[in-house]
Amino acid sequence: MPQQTFLNLSPQRQREIIDTCLDEFVRHDYRDASLTRIIETLGLAKGSFYRYFASKRELYEYLIEYTTGYTLNIFDRFFAGETDDLLQTWVEFFLACVEQDNAYPLLSYFGYRITHETDNVVLGDVPRQTLKRGLEVLGRHLREQQEQGTIRDDVDAGQLVYVLLQVQSGFLDFLELTYDLDFEANVRAGRPLFPLPVDTLRSELEALADILRRGFVSPAPVEKGGAG
Repeated sequence: MPQQTFLNLSPQRQREIIDTCLDEFVRHDYRDASLTRIIETLGLAKGSFYRYFASKRELYEYLIEYTTGYTLNIFDRFFAGETDDLLQTWVEFFLACVEQDNAYPLLSYFGYRITHETDNVVLGDVPRQTLKRGLEVLGRHLREQQEQGTIRDDVDAGQLVYVLLQVQSGFLDFLELTYDLDFEANVRAGRPLFPLPVDTLRSELEALADILRRGFVSPAPVEKGGAG
């Protein structure tokens, strides 16, 4: 976690440092990311930076906490209370995440890279533990929804978390291919992550929610009785 010296900085200066660090880790994997480049970009003396974060790993772990906090706060906003329509709430949650992603694409793309970081020799199980913590939070909210009756009692909430995450991940792939998006290029160029009209996103999301709500397997044909 950051040193007290960092916490004593103004919010504006903290954000400047965080954004510079996010940019470095978005452009490079963990091993190749350079504290020297970060320090030079910020115009700091090397010793000054180490009064903020003791090590590269400490900095990376703080950025993970900072990033996941944004998404979990949005999730809490939509799923902490009762909901009449879980899938419609999911649509609104996704749109709120898109709004956040477009406003702060660096944060969003870093969050994507967390779970795709492969340099585990250096990082140990940091990416895996990050994913595990997120799954635990989501699972807890889904179990609460189950108690409220919006999810069937016989559904395993733990499995449902994985299903929903995979659906959401696949939906991102669908948007990227269908609308010829390049999330990484958008981040690097400072463009919105999702340069699509909100109405288009909502239409695609609601179509997906309808598939999840009604299923996609046609009812088995009813066999006609014999003449007998």
